[in-house]
Amino acid sequence: MKYGSLVLEKKDFRLIKKYLKQNLFIEDYSHKDALDTLEDNLRTALVFPQEDMPYDIVGFNSVVTVSSISNFEYTFQLVSPLNNDPKNGKISVTSTMGSLVIGRSEDDIIIYGPPADSVSLKIRKVTNHVTEKVQV
Repeated sequence: MKYGSLVLEKKDFRLIKKYLKQNLFIEDYSHKDALDTLEDNLRTALVFPQEDMPYDIVGFNSVVTVSSISNFEYTFQLVSPLNNDPKNGKISVTSTMGSLVIGRSEDDIIIYGPPADSVSLKIRKVTNHVTEKVQV
């Protein structure tokens, strides 16, 4: 990780903790592992007020592009669980992909998928100008 720990804005930190407590739907073991890892990483996260946040951190409403070594590329917006709409490129922070990218920065590498089928993805671009209201 570029910053050594997850980096989160104070409001995002509180919302993620709330969503993790409410998340009763587990897709599979890799999803549970991703949520457990996110919960563990929250213990050492660097938490900042909005005005002090680095520009390249994935937060709520960020538009994120990830890519693999084989030139697979995927762009999505990270949203609250209530706004989850994968068909329209809106991925929940409590999904496997969402929990892997939240608090990370451009150029960080994530491992996506179950151990036998995992793929390394690089966070290529983070855009934070989207100002959709986060639903709680």
